[in-house]
Amino acid sequence: MNRLLVILFTLSSLTCLGQETKNNSEEILINKILADPSPREIKKVLSGLRKQNLSPRNVTIHDSIALSNANTLYILSHVVEGNKHYGAVIIPDHSKMKKMPVLILATGGDGMHTQFDITQDFNHSAAQFPNLIGSDLDNEFIIVIPSFRGQQMIIGDKKYQSEGNVGDAFHGATTDAIAFLNVTLATFNQADKERIAIYGGSRGGTVALLASSRDKRIKRTIVVAAPTDMKALYLLYPDQFKLLFFNDLLQGKITEDEARKKFISSSPIYFIKELPVVQLHHDKNDPFVPVEFARRLTDNMSAIGKDIDNYFYDEGIHGFWNDEVFWKRVQHFIRPLIE
Repeated sequence: MNRLLVILFTLSSLTCLGQETKNNSEEILINKILADPSPREIKKVLSGLRKQNLSPRNVTIHDSIALSNANTLYILSHVVEGNKHYGAVIIPDHSKMKKMPVLILATGGDGMHTQFDITQDFNHSAAQFPNLIGSDLDNEFIIVIPSFRGQQMIIGDKKYQSEGNVGDAFHGATTDAIAFLNVTLATFNQADKERIAIYGGSRGGTVALLASSRDKRIKRTIVVAAPTDMKALYLLYPDQFKLLFFNDLLQGKITEDEARKKFISSSPIYFIKELPVVQLHHDKNDPFVPVEFARRLTDNMSAIGKDIDNYFYDEGIHGFWNDEVFWKRVQHFIRPLIE
């Protein structure tokens, strides 16, 4: 009996030791990925991103839906990095008469939100669906709404499932947004490639910044409550973002070098020199994304003379969808694109 207990104790100790060794190895690997990149490394990553071939592939228009404001919503699919991807484009009724500016709307989420409803996710008191940006601007902009990989896009009783890893919520989602912008510009002649803005909240705000740094066609960027530094975000939520950022690496699906590039490419703070004029909104007591994320971006942009129009709120919330002052600021910021 005593001998059996000794054996069981030894096996238990070895199992714990093996798990501890595995955990230590994982932490060492993760810390290597998290190391601050050099300017040269950042430049190399950005160069690689800008060389991506995101030309429209296998584009199909699946549906056209007449909206109550006389505008038309189109559902399109295309292929991005081997995955079928969906998105929506809203064309104003009078768009055949002239070229129109484009506004990309990037949805929020944390890499575990597998669906979004166009009629709900962009709804707010200032403008009820089908009016998405309020005032008279819904008739002056072509609205582009990409779904992101692994997400299901819902409009009414129709559902459209994009393929891919929903956990690739920053780097991959940005690729999806730019690729769908390219689809829009190639499909609708009314879309003016010289007048493009992007708007996003939370994860969508991160995507807005990343897309703007990659794609010089984007002239104005609106950011709400966005994580701007993935290292800081990981340290804030290590259990959640270990799965999102490092699962593929730890399972051997991607190399250490690939994981490093992907992680760097997900942090807007590394690419502030590439950003256009930015309007930033953040609550001082945001319960999910601390205000330090916004202040660091603001301070770094200001330090190098980049234009940033920032607003800090005292509402204690993550987003300002029902704040009419907020919406007036957004509308004022994008209005020059139609003038």
